[in-house]
Amino acid sequence: MIRSGRGFTLLEVLLAVTLLAILMALIYGVVVSTVQAQQRIDAITHGSEIGPAILNQIRQDLTGAFLPDSLQDYFVGQDRKQGYGDGDRVDFISSVMAYGTETSMSRPMFHSVNEVGYQVAESPDHPGELILYRRLDLFVDAEALQAGRLAVLADRVLSFNIEYRKKTEWVTTWISSQAEHTLPDAVKVELKMRVPDASAKEGTVERTYATIVALVKQEAVKPAPPAAPQQPQK
Repeated sequence: MIRSGRGFTLLEVLLAVTLLAILMALIYGVVVSTVQAQQRIDAITHGSEIGPAILNQIRQDLTGAFLPDSLQDYFVGQDRKQGYGDGDRVDFISSVMAYGTETSMSRPMFHSVNEVGYQVAESPDHPGELILYRRLDLFVDAEALQAGRLAVLADRVLSFNIEYRKKTEWVTTWISSQAEHTLPDAVKVELKMRVPDASAKEGTVERTYATIVALVKQEAVKPAPPAAPQQPQK
């Protein structure tokens, strides 16, 4: 039997393998460069947007703050220390819209009056740093500034400081019952945290974000006095 063609020589096989290896190396380099570039973009975007996004949420909640009545404290700001810096807490009633269930057995629905709060706790993974939580309770009960669900907003917080405007000065605490059942004129929030940065030696950098939220000056609605008993008709 006569063969109509010849096989590949060893030199041709080696040349083909070499060209394939070079091509695969070029493709791999392009893929790796693309992935790394996307990771850098994501890190920069995440680092530059997370702080403003948190402050925007706080601003929306505070803008809707109000006092339903004067029977209890509905706005309480506490000056606290956590870790190596400020770890303040604030709780209030807000008209910010929320969606969810009050209990595990109820149907989800929109709620226009909710208990909202912000607090921090020490991070178990990063000593000296804090975790920032947003507290949300979908209805106002007898303990308006407690319970609810906690959602993590940031886990590399260095300090969380809140001050309250009272006429011409800033104070570090606010209790509505001790302020004639009124809201502060404004609230100043300062958040210091670590954010991702691929160009930094440790992969993160410290950033400080701040905002001032003006509140609608409002006094609590005072409950109406009980009606006088009617005299029997003669």
